[in-house]
Amino acid sequence: MPSLPSSETTASLSLPYPWHQELWDSFNQNIEQGRMAHALMLTGPQGIGKERLALALAQRLLCTAEMSKYACGSCKSCQLLLAGNHPDLSILEPEEEGKRILIDPVRKLCMLLSKTAQQGGWKLAVIMPAESMNISASNALLKSLEEPQGKALLILVSHRPGMVSATIRSRCQKYNLPLPDREIATQWLAEITGNRQESEATLDLATGRPLLALEYLQSDSLETRRQFEAIVDKLRLGELSALDAAQQCQKQNSDLMLWTTCTDWPLASYKISQMQGCLSFPTNCAAPVAGFCLALTLTHSCFGKSYLWIGCRYFAVEPK
Repeated sequence: MPSLPSSETTASLSLPYPWHQELWDSFNQNIEQGRMAHALMLTGPQGIGKERLALALAQRLLCTAEMSKYACGSCKSCQLLLAGNHPDLSILEPEEEGKRILIDPVRKLCMLLSKTAQQGGWKLAVIMPAESMNISASNALLKSLEEPQGKALLILVSHRPGMVSATIRSRCQKYNLPLPDREIATQWLAEITGNRQESEATLDLATGRPLLALEYLQSDSLETRRQFEAIVDKLRLGELSALDAAQQCQKQNSDLMLWTTCTDWPLASYKISQMQGCLSFPTNCAAPVAGFCLALTLTHSCFGKSYLWIGCRYFAVEPK
């Protein structure tokens, strides 16, 4: 494995997480062989580092150091990145969490991509999450995708690629990032926390997502998650009604429920979208699940959020 640049010179630059090393090597190979696509889409669960991978790749391409596998942190381009004002890098995110990306910022981004790079190299744009774009913004982006401009690269990060325009998806080279290898993720957590046993247990609670596990460990979120699991266990055992369970969740800071998914057996996702007026469940869904999801949507403080995902393992919904 090539050596990483020193931590002193990359304090504000992004490096890929260790579980993305194989994909990172593939990116480097494509760069060296001149085979980079003009648009990439990185998809996968939240909490695995897709955003950091996208930024690391953008910075790697902008770095002007010879034979470097990562942004060096020392060249003029990296100094501009460290200062946060590189003219050839545009990063587009919602102004506030849960808000949409509108058409005007996308038009501005496309205009910047169409111009010649000020530093004479690549032009980079990162949009995350891509599903935050509204219809008008998505349509504006299509023109840039249909008319790629030389050494210009657009990187889309998406947690829910099904919500991104099918036409946009078809114009991108897609990389679906899986959950990290358990041993690599556990080792990474243990090096930060100094406690391997706690890291393993928390990684399990975070369903294999190391960044979510780290968030649990560095805040009071871990206890909140445990309280949530206790509530849904009582629901599963019939000790709480759906409405009582939802009301108890309302008393907590349970935005963490948005993270709750299951990969133990075929995932049944229960999506409630108040924006679309849609309520849908799998056909083999147990009645308490539907009742709880509906009651939670009606009573919980995250009603204003668009989507709520709940893993079926809490309710012992056996696969048919």
